[in-house]
Amino acid sequence: MNQAEQKYFGINALHNLDGQAGLATVPSNFVDLVLTDPPYGIADSSKLTKKGSKIVTTSQAWGSDFQDQWATIDDYYQWLKPFIAEFVRVLKDNGSMILFLDRKYTGLIVHCLEQDFELNFKNKIYFKKKNPVPSIRKNNYRSTIEEAVWFTKGKQYTFNFGAQSEMLQVYEGPIGKKKTAHPTEKYGWMIEPLIRNHSKPGDIVLDAFAGSATTLVVAKQHDRHAIGFEKSPAMYEMAKARIEAEQLAFDFYAPDDEPAIVRELDRLMDTEFANLVAA
Repeated sequence: MNQAEQKYFGINALHNLDGQAGLATVPSNFVDLVLTDPPYGIADSSKLTKKGSKIVTTSQAWGSDFQDQWATIDDYYQWLKPFIAEFVRVLKDNGSMILFLDRKYTGLIVHCLEQDFELNFKNKIYFKKKNPVPSIRKNNYRSTIEEAVWFTKGKQYTFNFGAQSEMLQVYEGPIGKKKTAHPTEKYGWMIEPLIRNHSKPGDIVLDAFAGSATTLVVAKQHDRHAIGFEKSPAMYEMAKARIEAEQLAFDFYAPDDEPAIVRELDRLMDTEFANLVAA
């Protein structure tokens, strides 16, 4: 990876930019692992979560900072589909894509992705919270599981198989004080094994919904390169503060900076094309 790629392709950088616009600046076959937690329609007045020390509904916790509700699952899939197309484009042939999804629709979305894209479904990955939020209404099971799905782009892919006892598809850990005020912050114990198992030191990890920056932080802590896009200015600032507090080597790009990056990317691509023609 040369210095131009690191600077203008946003390697080791967090961009305050919509994921679709950001993905358009990433070259094809460039990323080793897409690991992201897109919104998936869980803001609901009947579901509970923890915000600070209080138990509140997920709709109260989420607020209106980002879209998290769709009329139907079909509407949601149509919103998600363009992101998947870009993920497939930017992934290397031996790359993987891991998505956190609403457990109610995981199977349906996996089916749709297999129908619409040349992806290979490998497995589901589960995350069990040892101390889930108490049930107040007591008319259902306590919510303790989150799910992610793992796809590969090609038949050959990176997978670092460790000790047999560690290579289970269920990871357990506590919920507690978070690093930021982001309502859906992922805990390090959820992200760390995914980085460790599905990429190598020096690989590029991309998160198009960077949120609280857990994926970016863990990737850098494990000697990976990271690319993050976060649309919300408030959440971008929150993620930026976290990365700075961790003292990680990162660049930050607010909207005013992006046009220059995009223009330089276009210039580099034009130059490369001209060189190919001349050759």
